[in-house]
Amino acid sequence: MLRRSRRAMAEPGTVLLVASDPLVIAAARDAAQRMAGPPTVLVTTGAEALGHLVGPGIAPRHLVLEGGEGLRHSPALMSALRDPFSGTGVVVVHRPGLPATPGLRSVDAEGAALADALVAGGTPGEMPASDVAALAAGLDRGEITVRFQPMVRMADRRPVLVEALARWERPAAALGADRFIAMAEREGLATRLTRAVARRALRELAALGAPQRLRMSFNVPLSVLLEGDMACWLDSEVRAAGLSADSLLLELTESTEVRDTALLRRALTRLARRGYGVLLDDLGLDDHRRSLLALPFAGVKLDRKLVLAMPRNRRARATVEALVRHARARGMVVVAEGVADSLTWRAAAAAGCDVAQGFGVGRPLPPPALPAWGAAWRASLG
Repeated sequence: MLRRSRRAMAEPGTVLLVASDPLVIAAARDAAQRMAGPPTVLVTTGAEALGHLVGPGIAPRHLVLEGGEGLRHSPALMSALRDPFSGTGVVVVHRPGLPATPGLRSVDAEGAALADALVAGGTPGEMPASDVAALAAGLDRGEITVRFQPMVRMADRRPVLVEALARWERPAAALGADRFIAMAEREGLATRLTRAVARRALRELAALGAPQRLRMSFNVPLSVLLEGDMACWLDSEVRAAGLSADSLLLELTESTEVRDTALLRRALTRLARRGYGVLLDDLGLDDHRRSLLALPFAGVKLDRKLVLAMPRNRRARATVEALVRHARARGMVVVAEGVADSLTWRAAAAAGCDVAQGFGVGRPLPPPALPAWGAAWRASLG
């Protein structure tokens, strides 16, 4: 089935096709007919494809791109196409005999070859990270990058914040945070990694320019948060990016149990005096860390499992409502992670949450794609 694009998001199994060459369109149609459960082929422009790639909801599974003429698309689209974490398999189709496109899989404009490429998938497999020396070398080489996941204020749906999520882009494979963060903390590289993420994320935020007017958060393990010089090096990184302390929030991760609340209180107070608020991250149902909310945190982030349970679980709703009341009394912001759809949005809003984060708002994106996400988000609001 072949149809032209509308502004609505494509169904998850749809093949997005950015092409005008009849030979490439015919190859895509032939490839779809060869695949099990033939998908719809959605013909779209580069700008529309970018909206599908970075907009709220589930990422499209396949994107087929017409090759030739140097692939003259916007930097934001090319950044999204080359993102190994996007979840979308990208295949460039050329007329037979033309050279392949660097950095993207390429096939000739022939249905069987394209079908094979689509079925094989398009994102590289992740390899486990187990070599601390490789991580140390990767830090030296600047291999730590970030993706920005947007958050919006629930009262007016306005974008207000992005979370910078660490990625390790190794020459052999791309690794998500769950593959190397624990190793960094275990092997004494937590401070180096945190500084690398902060430096990269702040500069990416600054490169977006003033019109975005977004704050940024990033994860900080307890051991780093308690370091006496953290505020000093954070000041240095913020100044180097041309930003101010109030553009930044820190998220205290749950990777280490807090044993000395007095020490943590002093660290939070020290950072607050320099303008850095700290959020307590991933607070869940029956979480033993609830007592920490007596400390001077700027806010709390609700665990995605707790938020996802809210529409159907009365106890989850009651827990969130109690947390919101406590936060209100202490002037804290409440962020609901895991907002996946209108159902979880309504439940979080009814409980009084301030900010929403999740695939229903936006996926983690290469920073240059954030303005395109903003346009797609506005379009989704009608």
